[in-house]
Amino acid sequence: MHRETRSTLNNQISEEAAEWFVDFRTGEIDASGRRAFDDWVRRSPEHLRAYLEFATIWNQTAAIDAARALDIDALIALARSEGSVVSFESAEPSPRPRAMRKWRTVSLAASLLVVLVSALTWFLFYRMPVYATQVAEERSFRLPDGSTVELNARSRLRVRFTDAERTVDLLEGQALFHVAKSPQRPFVVHSGQTRVRAVGTKFDVYRKPQGTVVTVVEGRVAVSVGSASPEAPSASSASEPGAKMFLSAGEQVTVTAHEIPRLVQANVEAVTAWTQRQLVLDAMPLIQVAEEFNRYSTRKLIVEDLGSPALRLSGVFAADPDFLIRYLRDRRDITVQETETEIHIVRRPAH
Repeated sequence: MHRETRSTLNNQISEEAAEWFVDFRTGEIDASGRRAFDDWVRRSPEHLRAYLEFATIWNQTAAIDAARALDIDALIALARSEGSVVSFESAEPSPRPRAMRKWRTVSLAASLLVVLVSALTWFLFYRMPVYATQVAEERSFRLPDGSTVELNARSRLRVRFTDAERTVDLLEGQALFHVAKSPQRPFVVHSGQTRVRAVGTKFDVYRKPQGTVVTVVEGRVAVSVGSASPEAPSASSASEPGAKMFLSAGEQVTVTAHEIPRLVQANVEAVTAWTQRQLVLDAMPLIQVAEEFNRYSTRKLIVEDLGSPALRLSGVFAADPDFLIRYLRDRRDITVQETETEIHIVRRPAH
Protein backbone atom coordinates (compact mmCIF):
# COMPACT_ATOMS: atom_id res chain seq x y z
CA MET A 1 0.00 0.00 0.00
CA HIS A 2 1.27 3.33 -1.02
CA ARG A 3 2.23 5.46 1.97
CA GLU A 4 2.37 9.21 1.72
CA THR A 5 5.13 11.01 3.52
CA ARG A 6 4.10 12.01 7.05
CA SER A 7 4.77 15.35 8.62
CA THR A 8 7.79 15.54 10.88
CA LEU A 9 7.10 19.04 12.10
CA ASN A 10 7.25 19.74 15.77
CA ASN A 11 3.76 19.51 17.28
CA GLN A 12 4.04 22.86 18.99
CA ILE A 13 5.06 24.60 15.76
CA SER A 14 2.18 22.90 13.94
CA GLU A 15 -0.29 24.07 16.56
CA GLU A 16 1.05 27.64 16.37
CA ALA A 17 0.79 27.57 12.58
CA ALA A 18 -2.79 26.31 12.79
CA GLU A 19 -3.71 29.15 15.15
CA TRP A 20 -2.19 31.73 12.80
CA PHE A 21 -4.03 30.22 9.84
CA VAL A 22 -7.37 30.33 11.65
CA ASP A 23 -6.75 33.93 12.76
CA PHE A 24 -6.13 35.06 9.19
CA ARG A 25 -9.08 33.04 7.89
CA THR A 26 -11.49 34.60 10.37
CA GLY A 27 -10.00 38.06 10.02
CA GLU A 28 -9.46 38.32 13.77
CA ILE A 29 -6.00 39.84 13.52
CA ASP A 30 -4.89 43.47 13.60
CA ALA A 31 -1.72 45.28 12.53
CA SER A 32 0.15 44.26 15.67
CA GLY A 33 -0.91 40.68 15.08
CA ARG A 34 0.45 40.83 11.54
CA ARG A 35 3.78 42.12 12.85
CA ALA A 36 3.82 39.29 15.37
CA PHE A 37 3.20 36.82 12.55
CA ASP A 38 5.98 38.50 10.58
CA ASP A 39 8.38 37.91 13.48
CA TRP A 40 7.16 34.32 13.97
CA VAL A 41 7.46 33.27 10.34
CA ARG A 42 10.98 34.74 10.03
CA ARG A 43 12.19 32.97 13.12
CA SER A 44 12.63 29.62 11.39
CA PRO A 45 12.04 28.05 7.96
CA GLU A 46 10.05 25.37 9.82
CA HIS A 47 7.51 28.02 10.80
CA LEU A 48 6.75 28.84 7.18
CA ARG A 49 6.52 25.14 6.35
CA ALA A 50 4.27 24.53 9.33
CA TYR A 51 1.86 27.20 8.06
CA LEU A 52 0.62 24.54 5.66
CA GLU A 53 -0.62 22.52 8.63
CA PHE A 54 -0.50 19.44 6.44
CA ALA A 55 3.00 18.85 5.04
CA THR A 56 1.44 16.39 2.57
CA ILE A 57 0.73 19.40 0.36
CA TRP A 58 4.25 18.99 -1.09
CA ASN A 59 3.46 15.40 -2.10
CA GLN A 60 -0.07 16.02 -3.32
CA THR A 61 0.39 19.27 -5.29
CA ALA A 62 1.60 17.40 -8.39
CA ALA A 63 -1.33 15.00 -8.26
CA ILE A 64 -3.83 17.80 -7.82
CA ASP A 65 -2.51 19.68 -10.84
CA ALA A 66 -1.95 16.58 -12.99
CA ALA A 67 -4.55 17.82 -15.44
CA ARG A 68 -3.23 21.40 -15.15
CA ALA A 69 -6.62 22.41 -13.81
CA LEU A 70 -5.23 24.89 -11.30
CA ASP A 71 -4.69 28.46 -12.34
CA ILE A 72 -1.94 29.85 -10.11
CA ASP A 73 -3.02 33.43 -10.81
CA ALA A 74 -6.56 32.51 -9.80
CA LEU A 75 -5.30 30.85 -6.64
CA ILE A 76 -3.26 33.91 -5.74
CA ALA A 77 -6.29 36.09 -6.39
CA LEU A 78 -8.32 33.77 -4.20
CA ALA A 79 -5.73 33.94 -1.44
CA ARG A 80 -5.79 37.73 -1.58
CA SER A 81 -9.58 37.76 -1.42
CA GLU A 82 -9.50 35.41 1.56
CA GLY A 83 -7.28 37.79 3.49
CA SER A 84 -4.45 35.25 3.64
CA VAL A 85 -1.79 37.58 2.24
CA VAL A 86 0.54 38.89 4.89
CA SER A 87 2.41 42.13 4.36
CA PHE A 88 5.98 41.85 5.60
CA GLU A 89 7.44 45.07 6.92
CA SER A 90 11.04 45.79 7.79
CA ALA A 91 11.47 45.95 11.55
CA GLU A 92 14.48 48.27 11.35
CA PRO A 93 15.10 50.66 8.40
CA SER A 94 18.55 50.24 6.89
CA PRO A 95 20.60 53.29 5.96
CA ARG A 96 22.24 51.40 3.09
CA PRO A 97 20.21 51.52 -0.16
CA ARG A 98 21.70 48.26 -1.50
CA ALA A 99 20.91 46.41 1.73
CA MET A 100 17.42 47.92 1.66
CA ARG A 101 16.82 46.69 -1.89
CA LYS A 102 18.06 43.23 -0.96
CA TRP A 103 15.82 43.17 2.11
CA ARG A 104 12.78 44.20 0.07
CA THR A 105 13.54 41.50 -2.50
CA VAL A 106 13.68 38.84 0.20
CA SER A 107 10.49 40.18 1.79
CA LEU A 108 8.68 40.15 -1.55
CA ALA A 109 9.79 36.59 -2.25
CA ALA A 110 8.64 35.51 1.20
CA SER A 111 5.31 37.25 0.71
CA LEU A 112 4.72 35.56 -2.63
CA LEU A 113 5.60 32.21 -1.09
CA VAL A 114 3.08 32.77 1.68
CA VAL A 115 0.45 33.64 -0.94
CA LEU A 116 1.07 30.43 -2.84
CA VAL A 117 1.22 28.37 0.33
CA SER A 118 -2.04 29.89 1.57
CA ALA A 119 -3.79 29.29 -1.75
CA LEU A 120 -2.71 25.67 -1.96
CA THR A 121 -3.55 25.17 1.70
CA TRP A 122 -7.03 26.51 1.05
CA PHE A 123 -7.49 24.08 -1.84
CA LEU A 124 -6.33 21.03 0.11
CA PHE A 125 -7.72 21.90 3.52
CA TYR A 126 -11.19 22.90 2.37
CA ARG A 127 -11.53 20.64 -0.65
CA MET A 128 -9.52 17.51 0.28
CA PRO A 129 -8.59 17.60 3.97
CA VAL A 130 -6.57 14.70 5.39
CA TYR A 131 -7.07 13.45 8.94
CA ALA A 132 -4.46 11.23 10.58
CA THR A 133 -3.51 9.68 13.91
CA GLN A 134 -0.18 8.46 15.21
CA VAL A 135 0.75 5.48 17.38
CA ALA A 136 -1.67 5.06 20.33
CA GLU A 137 -3.58 8.18 19.27
CA GLU A 138 -7.33 8.18 18.67
CA ARG A 139 -9.25 11.12 17.30
CA SER A 140 -12.90 12.10 16.89
CA PHE A 141 -14.07 14.88 14.59
CA ARG A 142 -17.11 16.23 12.79
CA LEU A 143 -17.26 16.56 9.01
CA PRO A 144 -18.80 19.56 7.22
CA ASP A 145 -22.06 17.65 6.59
CA GLY A 146 -22.56 16.89 10.29
CA SER A 147 -21.31 13.30 10.11
CA THR A 148 -18.85 12.22 12.79
CA VAL A 149 -15.77 10.05 12.48
CA GLU A 150 -13.78 8.22 15.15
CA LEU A 151 -10.31 7.44 13.86
CA ASN A 152 -8.33 4.60 15.41
CA ALA A 153 -4.59 4.70 16.09
CA ARG A 154 -2.23 4.77 13.10
CA SER A 155 -5.01 5.61 10.69
CA ARG A 156 -5.43 8.11 7.88
CA LEU A 157 -8.31 9.24 5.68
CA ARG A 158 -9.01 11.91 3.08
CA VAL A 159 -12.34 13.70 2.59
CA ARG A 160 -13.58 14.63 -0.89
CA PHE A 161 -17.01 16.22 -0.65
CA THR A 162 -18.98 17.49 -3.66
CA ASP A 163 -22.55 18.67 -4.12
CA ALA A 164 -23.49 15.21 -5.44
CA GLU A 165 -21.56 12.85 -3.16
CA ARG A 166 -19.72 12.73 0.15
CA THR A 167 -16.59 10.67 -0.45
CA VAL A 168 -13.99 9.48 2.06
CA ASP A 169 -10.81 7.57 1.16
CA LEU A 170 -9.63 5.37 4.03
CA LEU A 171 -5.92 5.35 3.22
CA GLU A 172 -4.80 3.39 6.27
CA GLY A 173 -6.18 1.91 9.48
CA GLN A 174 -9.68 1.94 10.93
CA ALA A 175 -12.56 4.38 11.31
CA LEU A 176 -16.07 4.36 12.76
CA PHE A 177 -18.50 6.50 10.76
CA HIS A 178 -21.76 7.95 12.05
CA VAL A 179 -23.32 9.35 8.89
CA ALA A 180 -25.70 12.29 8.86
CA LYS A 181 -28.76 11.57 6.72
CA SER A 182 -28.78 13.22 3.30
CA PRO A 183 -30.62 11.06 0.73
CA GLN A 184 -29.54 13.29 -2.15
CA ARG A 185 -25.84 13.03 -1.21
CA PRO A 186 -24.79 9.42 -0.54
CA PHE A 187 -21.85 8.88 1.81
CA VAL A 188 -19.20 6.65 0.21
CA VAL A 189 -16.06 5.20 1.79
CA HIS A 190 -13.29 3.81 -0.43
CA SER A 191 -10.82 1.32 1.03
CA GLY A 192 -8.66 -0.14 -1.72
CA GLN A 193 -11.09 -1.89 -4.07
CA THR A 194 -13.87 -1.85 -1.51
CA ARG A 195 -16.64 0.74 -1.78
CA VAL A 196 -19.10 1.23 1.08
CA ARG A 197 -22.19 3.32 0.32
CA ALA A 198 -24.57 4.66 2.96
CA VAL A 199 -27.12 7.43 3.38
CA GLY A 200 -27.60 7.64 7.14
CA THR A 201 -26.09 4.89 9.25
CA LYS A 202 -23.23 3.88 11.54
CA PHE A 203 -20.54 1.49 10.40
CA ASP A 204 -16.90 0.51 10.99
CA VAL A 205 -14.32 0.11 8.21
CA TYR A 206 -10.97 -1.52 8.95
CA ARG A 207 -8.35 -1.52 6.18
CA LYS A 208 -5.92 -4.35 6.87
CA PRO A 209 -2.96 -5.48 4.75
CA GLN A 210 -4.95 -8.57 3.74
CA GLY A 211 -8.19 -6.77 2.91
CA THR A 212 -11.00 -4.59 4.28
CA VAL A 213 -13.48 -5.48 7.03
CA VAL A 214 -16.84 -3.68 7.03
CA THR A 215 -19.14 -3.96 10.06
CA VAL A 216 -22.55 -2.30 10.30
CA VAL A 217 -23.51 -0.97 13.73
CA GLU A 218 -26.77 0.75 12.79
CA GLY A 219 -28.78 1.01 9.59
CA ARG A 220 -27.83 -0.54 6.27
CA VAL A 221 -24.99 -0.15 3.76
CA ALA A 222 -24.13 -1.41 0.29
CA VAL A 223 -20.65 -2.87 -0.19
CA SER A 224 -19.35 -3.22 -3.73
CA VAL A 225 -16.15 -4.92 -4.76
CA GLY A 226 -13.72 -3.85 -7.45
CA SER A 227 -14.95 -0.24 -7.57
CA ALA A 228 -12.62 2.36 -8.97
CA SER A 229 -10.76 4.33 -6.33
CA PRO A 230 -7.66 6.56 -6.34
CA GLU A 231 -6.05 4.20 -3.83
CA ALA A 232 -7.23 0.92 -5.37
CA PRO A 233 -4.48 -1.67 -6.09
CA SER A 234 -4.15 -3.11 -9.58
CA ALA A 235 -4.94 -6.66 -8.47
CA SER A 236 -8.41 -7.80 -9.45
CA SER A 237 -10.88 -9.06 -6.89
CA ALA A 238 -12.16 -12.61 -6.85
CA SER A 239 -15.67 -11.19 -6.94
CA GLU A 240 -17.31 -9.68 -9.99
CA PRO A 241 -16.30 -5.99 -10.21
CA GLY A 242 -19.11 -3.74 -9.10
CA ALA A 243 -21.08 -6.57 -7.45
CA LYS A 244 -23.00 -5.30 -4.43
CA MET A 245 -23.72 -6.84 -1.04
CA PHE A 246 -26.23 -5.28 1.34
CA LEU A 247 -25.39 -5.36 5.05
CA SER A 248 -27.74 -4.62 7.95
CA ALA A 249 -27.00 -3.88 11.60
CA GLY A 250 -24.87 -6.60 13.19
CA GLU A 251 -23.54 -7.93 9.90
CA GLN A 252 -19.96 -7.99 8.68
CA VAL A 253 -18.06 -8.76 5.49
CA THR A 254 -14.35 -9.11 4.78
CA VAL A 255 -13.22 -8.18 1.27
CA THR A 256 -9.90 -9.56 0.03
CA ALA A 257 -8.27 -9.81 -3.38
CA HIS A 258 -8.49 -13.59 -3.65
CA GLU A 259 -11.60 -14.74 -1.78
CA ILE A 260 -15.31 -14.33 -2.37
CA PRO A 261 -16.75 -12.09 0.41
CA ARG A 262 -18.96 -13.88 2.92
CA LEU A 263 -21.62 -12.21 5.04
CA VAL A 264 -21.32 -13.13 8.75
CA GLN A 265 -22.90 -12.07 12.02
CA ALA A 266 -20.55 -9.86 14.04
CA ASN A 267 -20.04 -9.05 17.69
CA VAL A 268 -20.47 -5.30 17.22
CA GLU A 269 -19.32 -4.49 20.75
CA ALA A 270 -16.10 -6.41 20.16
CA VAL A 271 -15.51 -4.75 16.78
CA THR A 272 -15.94 -1.24 18.22
CA ALA A 273 -14.19 -1.92 21.55
CA TRP A 274 -11.22 0.07 20.26
CA THR A 275 -13.25 3.26 20.82
CA GLN A 276 -12.97 2.40 24.54
CA ARG A 277 -9.24 1.65 24.13
CA GLN A 278 -9.82 -2.08 24.43
CA LEU A 279 -9.10 -5.02 22.14
CA VAL A 280 -11.43 -8.02 22.20
CA LEU A 281 -9.65 -11.10 20.88
CA ASP A 282 -11.54 -14.16 19.73
CA ALA A 283 -9.16 -17.05 19.03
CA MET A 284 -6.86 -14.66 17.18
CA PRO A 285 -3.46 -16.05 16.05
CA LEU A 286 -0.55 -14.57 17.98
CA ILE A 287 0.93 -13.04 14.84
CA GLN A 288 -2.31 -11.13 14.16
CA VAL A 289 -2.47 -10.11 17.81
CA ALA A 290 0.93 -8.47 17.41
CA GLU A 291 -0.32 -6.61 14.33
CA GLU A 292 -3.23 -5.21 16.33
CA PHE A 293 -1.07 -4.10 19.25
CA ASN A 294 1.50 -2.50 16.95
CA ARG A 295 -1.05 0.27 16.46
CA TYR A 296 -0.56 1.22 20.10
CA SER A 297 3.10 0.41 20.68
CA THR A 298 6.04 2.72 19.99
CA ARG A 299 8.17 -0.42 19.83
CA LYS A 300 7.29 -2.92 17.11
CA LEU A 301 6.11 -6.34 18.27
CA ILE A 302 7.74 -9.10 16.22
CA VAL A 303 6.35 -12.62 16.64
CA GLU A 304 7.86 -15.98 15.76
CA ASP A 305 5.45 -18.80 16.58
CA LEU A 306 7.29 -22.12 16.21
CA GLY A 307 4.63 -24.15 18.00
CA SER A 308 2.00 -26.35 16.41
CA PRO A 309 -0.81 -25.59 16.20
CA ALA A 310 -0.40 -21.81 16.19
CA LEU A 311 -1.18 -20.08 19.48
CA ARG A 312 -4.52 -18.27 19.52
CA LEU A 313 -5.57 -15.77 22.15
CA SER A 314 -9.02 -14.85 23.45
CA GLY A 315 -10.06 -12.24 25.97
CA VAL A 316 -10.38 -8.54 26.58
CA PHE A 317 -7.10 -6.61 26.65
CA ALA A 318 -6.29 -2.97 27.27
CA ALA A 319 -4.93 -1.31 24.13
CA ASP A 320 -1.68 -0.61 25.99
CA PRO A 321 0.60 -3.57 25.06
CA ASP A 322 2.23 -3.74 28.50
CA PHE A 323 -0.42 -6.10 29.88
CA LEU A 324 -0.09 -8.38 26.86
CA ILE A 325 3.69 -8.54 27.26
CA ARG A 326 3.37 -9.43 30.95
CA TYR A 327 0.86 -12.14 30.08
CA LEU A 328 3.16 -13.66 27.45
CA ARG A 329 6.18 -13.54 29.76
CA ASP A 330 4.30 -15.75 32.21
CA ARG A 331 3.96 -18.53 29.65
CA ARG A 332 6.70 -21.15 29.83
CA ASP A 333 6.75 -21.72 26.08
CA ILE A 334 7.34 -18.05 25.22
CA THR A 335 10.46 -15.92 25.41
CA VAL A 336 10.24 -12.14 25.28
CA GLN A 337 13.28 -10.02 24.47
CA GLU A 338 13.02 -6.23 24.43
CA THR A 339 15.19 -3.58 22.77
CA GLU A 340 14.75 0.17 22.49
CA THR A 341 12.88 -0.20 19.22
CA GLU A 342 11.45 -3.74 19.14
CA ILE A 343 9.87 -6.46 21.26
CA HIS A 344 10.70 -9.98 20.04
CA ILE A 345 8.23 -12.68 21.03
CA VAL A 346 9.29 -16.28 20.32
CA ARG A 347 7.09 -19.29 21.03
CA ARG A 348 9.08 -22.49 21.23
CA PRO A 349 7.73 -25.80 19.92
CA ALA A 350 6.35 -28.23 22.52
CA HIS A 351 8.69 -31.08 23.52
